[in-house]
Parts: sequence; C-alpha cells; structure tokens
Amino acid sequence: MDDKTRREIDKVVEGTLKDAGLMEPPVKVGDLLQYLEVHRDFYDLEDPNLLQRFLHRVRVGKQKLIKIVDKVKLHAVWLPDEERILVDESLPDPKIEWASFHDATHRILEWHRAFFLGDTAQTLDPDFQEMLENEANYGASALMFAGSTFTKDALDTAGNWESVTELKKKYKKSLVTTVRRYVEFGLDRAMVMVVSTPWWRKKPLDQEIRIRHFVPSERFKKEFDNIGPDDFLSMIDDHTRR
Repeated sequence: MDDKTRREIDKVVEGTLKDAGLMEPPVKVGDLLQYLEVHRDFYDLEDPNLLQRFLHRVRVGKQKLIKIVDKVKLHAVWLPDEERILVDESLPDPKIEWASFHDATHRILEWHRAFFLGDTAQTLDPDFQEMLENEANYGASALMFAGSTFTKDALDTAGNWESVTELKKKYKKSLVTTVRRYVEFGLDRAMVMVVSTPWWRKKPLDQEIRIRHFVPSERFKKEFDNIGPDDFLSMIDDHTRR
C-alpha cells in the first residue's frame, strides 16, 4: 500500500469519526455501526450453508471459493447489498472487535463497494482480495484508535511501557493492537513490536516462522534496515538454548 492510499484512508476515517461524533476514546464498534446503519450478525464457518450463500453471488466453483476464504483467512465479511457484516462467532472477543472494525472500513471506503458487489476475475483473484484486506486493516486500526486523536496522545507520552498500558486503558483495546498502533504512530523513535509463538508451543500452521508479528517504526526501518524477523528469530532461538 502506497502513501497516497494511506493518506486517503486516513482522510476518510477522520471524516467518518467526526461526522459520527466518535473522536474521543474509546471508540465503540457498536456506535460506529449504528452511525453507518450497518447490521452485525454472526456465522459459523463450519456451516455448510454458509458457502452456498456466497456461491449464488459469484460465478466461481466451490473449491475456488474455499481457496479464497483460506487465502484471506476470512473472519468476517461485508455484504454491501444488505448493509450487513457477518462475523465468525468462534473468534475471541478482541478478534471479533477487530473483524468488525475491519469490515466497517470496507463500508466507508467507497472504492471497495464496487469490488464487493462485482464478480470480475480481478475482484475474485486472491492476491487482489488480499490488497483490499490490507487497506481494511489499515483503516480498522485508525477507526479503533480515533485516528489522529491517538497520535496526539502517543506523542505526549514518555515513550515507555507504562505509556502503552495507560493508552490501552484509555482506548480500551487489546494490548497487541495498542502496542502496534503506538509503534507505528507514536514517538519518532527506533521501536519494533515482535509477537512470537512461545518456544514451548507448536508453531501454528498459518505461520511461516515462529514470529507472528514484526512491526517496526519508521525510525527503526531507517536506522536498522538490515534487521528483520529472521534476526529476531535467531535471538529467540539462542536464548532458548541457554
């Protein structure tokens, strides 16, 4: 995603939050969906009727649709013609909230609507769908943390762990999402968020390596552009061998 797209998403998010009167934390997804006039229901991904519900919307075979679902790790889906969001009911509460904000972003980004209503080869391509999902992830974080409001709060902190925990309490979001937002939109410092599967647990099948999240700040990328997830993985492995 390029900087132009990020700026456009930030602009849309900021306008939506202001119009909805949700610039002060915590931003509650129920209030946002009510403003957008979007209903939220829950589904069971194991329900065989679920795929049938989508098959009549798109001209693809069942197996290809399953691959698309697997590619984007479908946790929720926005149905624009029904103004409805369906969320996987098996998710833990923090992920249900994230998925709801994620699909609310699909709703407010006007250029997404055409793709969700259509069934062209482009929109059904898993890589293209993944691009839309990345845009929605970016917007979801901005919505959850009241856009520029969080940035102002983050810049007014001491830049330590206590700062993050205080922001977590104020915005009432999960620790992982708060840390990520802080690293990406906080102080101009070399910071990186690393979330790894503990060495005593088996690596999940959906992870290529033990590290699930590696999120560097802009300053970190400039000063340590030669350090990536593999380097941190080596550090973790060295530590466990001691």
